[in-house]
Formats: sequence, structure tokens, C-alpha cells
Amino acid sequence: MKLTSSQIELLEECGWSEWTSGEKAIWISVDEQVLRVIENGQILCQRICATAEKGAGYVQDSYQTPLGWHAVAAKTGDDAPWGQVFRGGRPTREVWQYGQSTKEDLVLTRILFLEGLEPRKNKGGNVDSRKRNIYIHGTNDEARLGTPSSHGCIRLANDDVIELYGMLPVKTRALITERRRQ
Repeated sequence: MKLTSSQIELLEECGWSEWTSGEKAIWISVDEQVLRVIENGQILCQRICATAEKGAGYVQDSYQTPLGWHAVAAKTGDDAPWGQVFRGGRPTREVWQYGQSTKEDLVLTRILFLEGLEPRKNKGGNVDSRKRNIYIHGTNDEARLGTPSSHGCIRLANDDVIELYGMLPVKTRALITERRRQ
């Protein structure tokens, strides 16, 4: 799958070539609620996601998704079962089952921890994405994927986060964009 000319234009405005050097990288579009993995200008995979219900923003405790350049700082869940519940970035003894009712927003299956790479935007002080616990993770609320519904993280279907976890090494670059708020 190829990027459109308008997608290429947006990525280049954000410095895609300089930040990725053509290597495999993630692009999360808040506008589209889509996560793409791109390498050498080709879309390797494209999945529906969910970003923050409260929109884009940077500040600690805002429950918003931070824009800009990030990297996968760490991953957890190598051998975790589908539906593994994580709290504070660590696995618990709980495993959520599809269809199980809970009002809680669960972090499930795998976690890719994101760290901001842009000082004063998403790195350092009260805007630090890593300290804010911004993750890419599975969810118990797959029905709301495609709509802004998270507390700041990037939610994926559990099958999708397993796939991405296997294809994306630590240090993979990730760009989060919103056309309205570059």
C-alpha cells in the first residue's frame, strides 16, 4: 500500500525523512484514528486505533494524547496471554476474557512504552510522555476503536497489538500527528 501525496506532504512537513532515515516507523494520525507502520515510503500495515477522548495535548494529568516525535522506549508482554491485564506497566494475575463486562479502562495483552523525543513538547518537565505513561496497548473496549476514547494512550485491538509488538523493535520512531494542531 502506498502513501497518498497529501500524506507524504504531511509527513515531510514533520521531518519524516530526517527522523526515520527510511527505517520502519510508526505514524499515528489523530485525525483519522489510524496507526500505520511505514518503511521506505510503503505502508506495511494500517490499523484502526483510538487516541484520547480529550484530544491532543502534552501536560501531565490532562488525559490527552501528545503529538510529535516519540520512540518505543520499552516493550512488555512477550509471553503474555491474549487479554493479560497490566497495571502500572506490569502484568497482573488477571486475564481479561472477550465479552467480560467491566467499566474499567484496561491496558491489555502487550505494551509498547513511548518516550517523547522533543524537549518541552513531549520530553521533560510536566510534558514528558514516558512519565505520563503514554503507551500503545490492547484494550477491552475494542468497539470504540476508530473514535477518540482513550485516556491519552493509543489503543489497538488485542490481535493488532500482538502483531505490532512482534514487528516493532525498541527504539522504533513514532510520529503522532493532528492536522489541526501541528
